[in-house]
Amino acid sequence: MSQWTCTPECQNPGTSGTVIDYTWDIGIITSNGYVAHNPNKRMIIVAFRGTQELGDWLEDFDLLPYSWPSQIDGSSVVSGFLSGYLVARPLVIQNVLALTTRFPDYAIVATGHSLGASRAAMFVADLALQRPELQHRIQLYTYGQAKCGNRRFADFMNGSDIPITRVVNKGDIAPHLPGDDPTLVQFGTEVWYTLTNDTVVCPSGDYSRCSESLPQTALNTNDHSTYPGL
Repeated sequence: MSQWTCTPECQNPGTSGTVIDYTWDIGIITSNGYVAHNPNKRMIIVAFRGTQELGDWLEDFDLLPYSWPSQIDGSSVVSGFLSGYLVARPLVIQNVLALTTRFPDYAIVATGHSLGASRAAMFVADLALQRPELQHRIQLYTYGQAKCGNRRFADFMNGSDIPITRVVNKGDIAPHLPGDDPTLVQFGTEVWYTLTNDTVVCPSGDYSRCSESLPQTALNTNDHSTYPGL
């Protein structure tokens, strides 16, 4: 992955001009992603790769709660999601901060799919708490994100004024997992691509008109891997 140049993905109309600044590929924990910048969009991008391999799925199901971050009293997150962020954290934060100094007017856009979506959310929370002066520059866009934190974590994310867009594709089961832990909740604005290919937008905290309106029988794994544009 250290030799990856993001071609042709970084040359399509939506991403043209993207320059990769740092990549990571940590096999022990299975954590991958990149930090980049795009002068055309005036943004710094932090992308976390999603679930693709068996090792990822095994890690996904390490569902024990872990008290984190320490600055949020009572907050906990899913340990299997957090581990892959923490192993990459030092150099990810270092490279992002270097780019924020180099490009002081660029937005900081974090994104990820599946497992990577939860890690992107944790990066956003971490950066906002560590460097509050950057909070107004941070944005989060996730796809197929599972429930990664408890109510205290979600309350922080919803109350941070960081634009958070959480995309759910049709009957993707991942945003409803883990399903047996009522302490875990979603956060952010949900953009739901419905079963009839319409789009419904639900504000933070009220997802009754979005994917939560589906019966359990409509949830599946196929829609998790068919997000438009991914």
